[in-house]
Amino acid sequence: MKRTLLLFLLVSLPSAAAERLAVRLQHGGSLGAAESQRVLGLTEEVARELTGLDVTQAPEGLLPGRCGAQDACLRAVAAEVKTEHVLVVGVTPKRQGTLDVDVAWVDTVRGSIARRAVAAVPPAALAKELRPVVAGLVPAFARQGWGGVVAPGMARLRVDGRMTEPGEVVALTAGPHEVDLLLPSGEASLTRERIAEGVLLRLEPRPDFVPQPGESRAPRSKGLRTASYVTFSVGALAVAGSLVAGGLSRGALRGVDPCAGYPRTCTSFPEAGPVYERAGRYARTGNVLLGAGAGLIAVGAGLFVFDLVSSQSE
Repeated sequence: MKRTLLLFLLVSLPSAAAERLAVRLQHGGSLGAAESQRVLGLTEEVARELTGLDVTQAPEGLLPGRCGAQDACLRAVAAEVKTEHVLVVGVTPKRQGTLDVDVAWVDTVRGSIARRAVAAVPPAALAKELRPVVAGLVPAFARQGWGGVVAPGMARLRVDGRMTEPGEVVALTAGPHEVDLLLPSGEASLTRERIAEGVLLRLEPRPDFVPQPGESRAPRSKGLRTASYVTFSVGALAVAGSLVAGGLSRGALRGVDPCAGYPRTCTSFPEAGPVYERAGRYARTGNVLLGAGAGLIAVGAGLFVFDLVSSQSE
């Protein structure tokens, strides 16, 4: 029977640092240096307003060519920056003095691309027009006040009681959350993670708990330890019951005067007989409970020691 191992330590990769976002501007050489810097600055400002990511300055941020809708070109441009996310903005000036703008969000880790475009934008309204376009491209976990968590490979997550699909990036508000990592092998890791803004927490199981190829891991269950606790507790209750029975036996004999000494003022046999019989029953019950309780306590202690020793030897 496959059992589930509860692991309480996770290694979070990378360290708790915000994902990075770089902005690259493509204008085909149609913008002057001053106008290019202005457009680039406006785009970076919009990105900082809308995301919790660390917006960094991209090296050689002004690109003379334009990728347009070519995914291969966009990925190549994004790969040069070496950040987790790249916002590629292509600008084409029109004769009427307006700008056609196409914006692409490239996730360099997963290789995904999302894009939107807006046409005939007056230069003075560029920031206003860019804001909803960029907002529609920002991943849910990267929004202001949000973070996220993702599991490796075919592992699944149960976050705050909700089951997710393998590889799904779960967007969460910044703060503590219950995160369960469920491995295909049947093992599980339960933890409470504090999600930081702009951080995509990539959870990995501890290497010493990941079965090697061909290795079958059958984690120990808690049944033996639980049995030891129950047995010991029942034994302790039985011993306590024997003490109660002993007290009742002694209490039953109160008021019965033995026939000894002179003058013989003692309780008559018809009165004393039933009392002694009742006291004897209490005493026998107490002896049985004491013996059974002592035996159960010994068995419970033995099970606990056996489970402890066998667990350390694995």
